[in-house]
Amino acid sequence: MNPKLQNIDHIHIIVEDWQEALDWYNNILGLKPLEKLISLPKSGPLMIRNNEGNINIALFKGEPQDNRSVIAFKVTGAEFINCHDTINHSLTENIELVDHSSQFSIYFKDPYGNPYEITSYDYDMLSNHYNI
Repeated sequence: MNPKLQNIDHIHIIVEDWQEALDWYNNILGLKPLEKLISLPKSGPLMIRNNEGNINIALFKGEPQDNRSVIAFKVTGAEFINCHDTINHSLTENIELVDHSSQFSIYFKDPYGNPYEITSYDYDMLSNHYNI
């Protein structure tokens, strides 16, 4: 009998600097610590999440590793535009749109090389917005 998985509980991410990572993940993805931090933990992980509590990331302190597994977040069309603008204004490189013919995506990495995707299936709305 196959197991009945409920959902993804959390994803492990390796970062070199917790404070820098907290700032980046809050500013770019809106993720914050589970509880108010009085001080950073001595050992990991440092758990961060979105306001709804359905996305949880465990930040482990360590040396960045070559990672080919992309973490993809689904958003509405309006939120996709917001994410694209926010990320393009926050990163040094311009993040290009990728038209997958059924959805749009943007791909980027955190400061430690962990790859991310923001994707939206509001294709018609985004095609009109970006004049594609």
